[in-house]
Amino acid sequence: MVAHGAKPIAFSDPMDSSTIREHIKSFEEIANSFDLLIHIEDQFPNTLLFPQDVTGGKSIIIIYQGDRLIQYQQWREDHLAISKDDHGKQIATARRLGRLLGYNNEGINTLLSENTDHRALSMFGVQEQITHLYYEDVNEAIAFYTNILGLTPLENSRFQLGEDVFLQINPLNEDHTEDQPKSIAIALLTDQLPGWYTHIQEKGVPIKYTYKPKPGGPHDGFVAIDPGGYLLEFEQFKQHPENELFMAALSEVNTINTTIGDLGFYGSITWTYHRDLLKMQEFYEEVLGYTLVADQGWTKIYQTSSSGFIGLVDECRGMENYADHKAVEIEWVVKDYESFDSYASKQWELYGYGDGGLVGPERYSYKIQ
Repeated sequence: MVAHGAKPIAFSDPMDSSTIREHIKSFEEIANSFDLLIHIEDQFPNTLLFPQDVTGGKSIIIIYQGDRLIQYQQWREDHLAISKDDHGKQIATARRLGRLLGYNNEGINTLLSENTDHRALSMFGVQEQITHLYYEDVNEAIAFYTNILGLTPLENSRFQLGEDVFLQINPLNEDHTEDQPKSIAIALLTDQLPGWYTHIQEKGVPIKYTYKPKPGGPHDGFVAIDPGGYLLEFEQFKQHPENELFMAALSEVNTINTTIGDLGFYGSITWTYHRDLLKMQEFYEEVLGYTLVADQGWTKIYQTSSSGFIGLVDECRGMENYADHKAVEIEWVVKDYESFDSYASKQWELYGYGDGGLVGPERYSYKIQ
């Protein structure tokens, strides 16, 4: 795996120093056969990534090539300089070691949860995603989604866009006022773009971006504007190098039929717009624990439920701009709310958590129930 670039470095099993030295020639022969290098690390330092009763006082062989040993040694020096009581920095260096070993954030979260009290939101069983939008004329918005898009209103003016993803219409309030920037867009996932485009044109819905299919591209679509000024992106993703995991996830969802002929949707992406995309990625992967299913460079798409997705967008290239106050709130329903609430009440003070609500980086509001 190291020789073919699948892992930056690899560790042998922890062993007694005498055992390693007894077999070092065999290790060297195997490494040489792959044009790799090895290094004996005596007294491997304890880290929150691995159980201390497994690694404590043991030695390992580091398998590497190029400058990776220097990278490891820099990590080791920084890690040993941290106080054992500084839990936050201990977590950070554990993540750094995990990345050096080639683990993604899901794998690192799993290891941390086995050795610490760290939990990501996804570990509490996310069952639904609801995107809350805010309107001056609620009845007009409800009529649009009912009559124009053919969706059936559910309780609390909620509309189903996929098996477990919803959009909810809400009136304006003191937190969400009429002049508030949107900094949000909704992608309606469908493989019936020509039919939807014809229908939207016939109904006189304003169109921001027209339908121009691109053979061989990663996705096609067009963008309409709903009565509240929210952008609706009717979108189809196609098999493409940047979509391979996303297409696998979409293959498992069912279409939600509408009252508009045979047209329907099978999921939704809530696009949010950011100045610091890397900071938002860290939040979605390390704190929320969601899976990155598509990386378009300036957009990162995360799966939150089977048919619900969040797309993080660099505001410099997206359809909307970053705004400090947004006309949106994102809600997730978890299977084990009681355990989640107990955990978040203690661990999510940074995000002002209380009664299921929190504010993440760049002031997006989230609700957990």
